[in-house]
Amino acid sequence: MVNAKLAVTAVLLTGGESRRMGRNKAFLDLGGKTLLERSLEVLNSICQEVVISSRETDLYSGYGYKVIEDKIKGKGPLGGLYSVLTQAEFDELFLVACDMPFLNAQAITCLYQELEEYEVAVPYVLGRLHPLHAFYRRSILPAVEKNLLADKLRFTDLFGNCRTKIVRMDELLQGNCAREVIERSFINANTPEEWEWVLEDA
Repeated sequence: MVNAKLAVTAVLLTGGESRRMGRNKAFLDLGGKTLLERSLEVLNSICQEVVISSRETDLYSGYGYKVIEDKIKGKGPLGGLYSVLTQAEFDELFLVACDMPFLNAQAITCLYQELEEYEVAVPYVLGRLHPLHAFYRRSILPAVEKNLLADKLRFTDLFGNCRTKIVRMDELLQGNCAREVIERSFINANTPEEWEWVLEDA
C-alpha cells in the first residue's frame, strides 16, 4: 500500500547568492542529478504541493513546478517564506534550502509528526537550529510581515513571536535505527570544501 502524501506545501528555497560556494548551489551535480532535481524528487514523493521560491524565476521555470518570486526583494529566506505563505495551497508548509544533498523523506515525516498544534516546528540537530529544514503554518504570516517591515530577518527573531516547538532530534531519535539516515538530511554544503566532502561521502 502506498502511503498518502502529506497535505503540505513543500517550498524549495533557491536563489541565494552562494558567495562562499562561488556558484549556484542548486545546480551542483551529484550522481548525475543537480541538487535542485534531487530535492524536487524527494519533496514530490511526500508532499501534495511542491513550489520553488526564488528571486530569479527564469532559472527554474522549466522543471514543472510553480515558481514563486519574492514579493519583497532583498529580504533573504524570510522574504521567500512570506511570498509563499500568501500563495500556498495548504496551511502547513515545509521550507527547505536547496543545498541539502542528503534530504530524505524520513526526516521530513519525522519532523512533521512533531508539529502538532504549534505554528513552527524547527529541528535542533548537529549542534544548531535548522530553520531552513522546518515546518511553518500560514497563521504566522502577520508575524513574518511585521518582522520584514522592521528588517528583522533572522528566523530566531520570528520564533519568539510564534508558537514554536524546538525539536531536539537527538533525543527524539535516541535508539532509532534510522537516526544516521535522518540526521544526514540536515547536512548542507556552503563551501567548495564542504562540497568535496559531500562528493566523497555520497
